[in-house]
Amino acid sequence: MSNVLEQGRFSLLRVLGKARLVVDATAGNGKDTLFLAEHTPPEAHIYAFDIQKEAIQKTRAVTAAYAEKIHYLVCGHEFLGQIVPEEIDVAVFNLGYLPGADHGITTRTETTRRAAAAALTRLRVHGICLITVYPGHPEGSAEADMLAGYLSRLPVHEFTVGCYQLMNHKKTAPYVYLIERTGRRCSV
Repeated sequence: MSNVLEQGRFSLLRVLGKARLVVDATAGNGKDTLFLAEHTPPEAHIYAFDIQKEAIQKTRAVTAAYAEKIHYLVCGHEFLGQIVPEEIDVAVFNLGYLPGADHGITTRTETTRRAAAAALTRLRVHGICLITVYPGHPEGSAEADMLAGYLSRLPVHEFTVGCYQLMNHKKTAPYVYLIERTGRRCSV
């Protein structure tokens, strides 16, 4: 597949069919939240975070048919650790800014670091965290650098980390990290 977003989503399918708790850490226009809702059981709970009210409104509209299983939160993803009460089967981060909106409002390195750590701490064994990185803008480049260092240091007995990147595209093209919890929790 030539689209990193589609490749990442495809990787989630084996877990989503049995998922009980799912997090969309960056709801944006609602496309990821909709994908998660369509591929999880009716009893699943989905937490959709975004700092922009406009993004949550768009997500609500796109996912109206699944609203009973989605918790819509106008809230930064860095609060994931305080809000999500239990183990997560799948967490999705689609970093950057809301397409078609103010590009000055973007995910930030420090809040992304805290949110990723909270998601990975709560990730169930065999759960998956998918992080799409956009290094084509200054904050996205900083996030990319931070994530490369952070994810490469995750304990190998607890996590497997892969990266899907298109090698013959620009270095600023988006790419995806796929993190699977493979062992019992220690610390992240």
